[in-house]
Amino acid sequence: MRSTMIALFLFAVSAVLTSAQDCKLKFSVAYTDGKTVQVGLTPGQKKMWDHDGAKKFKGMCLDDKAPDYIVLWNQGLNGAELAQTSVDNFNQYRTSDPRSNGPNAGSTTYYVRPSSQVRGKAIYFVLDTSKKPYPMLHQGEGYQDVPQGTQNGPGQKLDTSDLASTIPDPVEALSNALKWLKKEKKL
Repeated sequence: MRSTMIALFLFAVSAVLTSAQDCKLKFSVAYTDGKTVQVGLTPGQKKMWDHDGAKKFKGMCLDDKAPDYIVLWNQGLNGAELAQTSVDNFNQYRTSDPRSNGPNAGSTTYYVRPSSQVRGKAIYFVLDTSKKPYPMLHQGEGYQDVPQGTQNGPGQKLDTSDLASTIPDPVEALSNALKWLKKEKKL
């Protein structure tokens, strides 16, 4: 019994040392909304890291305490200003159209098609923590296509994000950042 316990202990110690030796690059992930910064993975990013991290990103370790690199990301909408006039005109028409205020007001539904000019995306920045201030080494994005449109019912206002042909994908942004780090650092 004692020899079994010793064997299990040695196996556990070797597993910890092996994983520590395999960690050649430590990274942390943070999200910013432009005002505050939140450190950690989204549930989707955590699921991806738990499922694919060991296989696809060998030599990389998630370490929020002492990272070598920080993947800082946010969400943005490009081209929104191009569509804003159309959105304003639609919303003005929606509130001033006699059909929207009359007895048939509940029956008018419009279908909104995505515009290739408006794109939502998760934008990431890879920062090097070995220098102060942290220099940005790389910038990229992650997104998913949105092939379908949306419905706009009576009384609803239209927003430029309703016209977006893509939506932000934080999981894709993190995956792209890690792929870049893996290639750049030859892991």
